[in-house]
Amino acid sequence: MATVLTISIGIVVAFVLTNSYDFSSIAEPTRTTESAQQSIIRRSGSGDFDPSAPSTSNSSGSGFSGSSESSSNTGTNSSGTSSTAATGDSSIPTLNDDAPLANAVPSGEAVIAGCTIHGRVTDDWGSPMVGVLVFATTANGNVVESITDSRGRYALPSPTPDAVSVSISLSHISEDSETFSVMVGDSVISLSTPIDPELSGCEVNFDSWNVQDQMVASPIESDLWPDAATIYQYTLNAESLALSLGGDLSDSAPLQIQAWCDDPNLGCDGAQDGAFFIAANELEPDSPPIIALLPNRSSSRSAGIPDNREYHEYGHYFLSLATGDNFELPPGDTNHGGYYNNSSTQDSFVEGFAEFYSMMVSRHVDNDNNAEIYTIGADYDLETNRLPWEAAGWWEEFTIAGLLLDLVDDDDDYADKASGLTGVSVLDISTDAEPSGTIVSGSIVNSSPLVVRDADVTVRYLNEDGEVIGTQVTRALPGIIAPTRQGTFYAAPPAGLEVAQATATLGGIPKSDDDEVSIGLVRLVTMITEYEQENGKTGVSNVAELYDVLTNSNESSSSTTANLLEIPTALIDDIFIDHGFFADLDGDRKYDPEIDGEIGASSHPVSEFGDVSFAEFIPRHDPDAYEGSFVKINTGDADVDAIIQISMPADGGSASYAYVAPKGGTGKVELAVPPADQNAEVTIITAGKDYRPVIAFRVDADNFHEKVENGTISELQVAPVELEAGATLQQPDTNSTAIQFGVMIGGIAAVLIVVASLVAIRRQWGKP
Repeated sequence: MATVLTISIGIVVAFVLTNSYDFSSIAEPTRTTESAQQSIIRRSGSGDFDPSAPSTSNSSGSGFSGSSESSSNTGTNSSGTSSTAATGDSSIPTLNDDAPLANAVPSGEAVIAGCTIHGRVTDDWGSPMVGVLVFATTANGNVVESITDSRGRYALPSPTPDAVSVSISLSHISEDSETFSVMVGDSVISLSTPIDPELSGCEVNFDSWNVQDQMVASPIESDLWPDAATIYQYTLNAESLALSLGGDLSDSAPLQIQAWCDDPNLGCDGAQDGAFFIAANELEPDSPPIIALLPNRSSSRSAGIPDNREYHEYGHYFLSLATGDNFELPPGDTNHGGYYNNSSTQDSFVEGFAEFYSMMVSRHVDNDNNAEIYTIGADYDLETNRLPWEAAGWWEEFTIAGLLLDLVDDDDDYADKASGLTGVSVLDISTDAEPSGTIVSGSIVNSSPLVVRDADVTVRYLNEDGEVIGTQVTRALPGIIAPTRQGTFYAAPPAGLEVAQATATLGGIPKSDDDEVSIGLVRLVTMITEYEQENGKTGVSNVAELYDVLTNSNESSSSTTANLLEIPTALIDDIFIDHGFFADLDGDRKYDPEIDGEIGASSHPVSEFGDVSFAEFIPRHDPDAYEGSFVKINTGDADVDAIIQISMPADGGSASYAYVAPKGGTGKVELAVPPADQNAEVTIITAGKDYRPVIAFRVDADNFHEKVENGTISELQVAPVELEAGATLQQPDTNSTAIQFGVMIGGIAAVLIVVASLVAIRRQWGKP
């Protein structure tokens, strides 16, 4: 019986704007108190996720917890703590692993029944949870408290001979005050265990990866505790960046993370999806700031975490905290409305800042060498210049995020991509001929004591003379490789490339920054948060104001080509032109308001995308031709992985990357087609247990965009392709790109159907 894999490909005009900041000093942001008489604005992420609903009992916990978890390839360091040192930006204070992120445990220890009650608190990865409140409860209801140190260790500070339970709760304390809590409703999520020190000993450990049967979570089911701990850990990472940027958390009521939210008063009634932020005082006077996570976004298995969940939403919190503004939407505009729906870039700027903040957490707290890759459902490279009107205008916010990234990054941010993983090595590699084309496969082994996540492998294709004729970065499977375990990788050479053999190394490929501007992160964020608007409010709220603060500010900025002198306005203009925020109608690469019109504004006639039509909108310039798309993949019930390979051959393949789509079920993953004129190619390789790897789909990006423009995109439809049951792969004679049909091995086959549903867009720059 065949298992059907359906890949439906839908074009959406994709637009990504990358930003980044870098500060050389920490300045106290100017704040303006706003009226609470505003509508609720929920800044939300995007994506479809499987719901995971908890049972709700009515008990509340108390306490504080925290830990910094690195999302870099090597997880934690050898001491068991997560690394939070800021790399590639000397203006960001270094967070020492040995220094606690919350109040340390008092030196005294509680001796109970002849011993000290002590232990550790760790997350689902075994990383320490720092600053967690641990409390023992006695038979008569008295409570004795302690807080975990930088290693996640605790010891109770005073005698409690009649203790009957020990508990922890997910509230984080810093400088003797609570900064955030992970909650359900009015209750802080907690985990408790009964104890009898005389019978069971004095060490009580709370390991999220090994929750004991006698432990009880509240107000969620105990099997959801690891998910709650993960939310806490990632929120603490996001908080670490805020503190490095000079954020004063004492200016705000403690942030509430409302997990498994189903409260209609918060908007968790089905009207909203995913995760969203509610600013302080937005619900009512003195209401706290809230990050709401619906049940389908509270699972640690939901897509896009932490980038598009904790890190993104905390970016909204930081901007609101630093400016004192809730950034109410202009009349008629909608959240995530983008280029075609909204009258200004305000919503897209606020969202783009949150995506930029997320990338900065990844870079400076997680030490992620791929911080410019922003994960939603697909992995999008925000260092690649994209335009606001791509993806039917929905990607305007990501273009702004990319612009901000370009303002702060430099070559050093991309130099460590080739760094291998300590203790991880390539075991073998082979080049094999398949009916669908040549596939390079191999295996790696994790000989380190640490868990490895999302390991990249660089494959170099060689001809018969041993010369390198192509390079591709791919992703090893599975995404998590435990110590002593092996992983597998696959790569598909570009169509028509004659490959005789291949080599492989751990890590990616270093690349250069694509612009000549590098502003300190702290400086840029300060410029954004202290900007004075004409209406008296504080903080940059749109692209035009961002350009104004960059070109008219008294703040000096550094340039990689100006020897740390003030950045020439021409370099700022280059970045804004490359991201489509003014048309440069006279072609001089300079902004002239009399010729080029308003920054961040472009008009368009009636625009249609399939069944969706956008009315004529005059206050904006006509955009240029379409340059992007993304693919949604439905893998059905087949137990296979889809490796999405983005091939960008320029600069030695340094911009190439790969990621893995969900396997099995009905989960969908966006596949981003790179912009035109990059000689780029997108390939889908399917592989899984009991199945041979197959090149399931391949498209040349330039050909794709050409077909969109001339209306012949239907030619990309592909007939069913069979996935064979596992067998020894064959060495290639030549690199074939042909697709063969009807092959049955042992009566087992999986049929892949590719259905193209694409809509063309044609626009042209015009004067206002």
